[in-house]
Amino acid sequence: MPTTPRHQYTDVRTRLVDDKPLIGLRHRAKAAGDMPVTTTWIEMPPEDVERLIKTLQEALAELPPKN
Repeated sequence: MPTTPRHQYTDVRTRLVDDKPLIGLRHRAKAAGDMPVTTTWIEMPPEDVERLIKTLQEALAELPPKN
């Protein structure tokens, strides 16, 4: 049965590309046998990050409350 990587942390960076700000996200985790798993950087403009945050907040609000 495949194992799911354990989320460890998320890296965040900002940089300018053609004088436009970009915010980058990259996730790191450890899989079976503590093998590291790292995604590539996903970069987006600030307005896309704001929409992502809003979407995540809406998804969290739909979850049942914790006991």
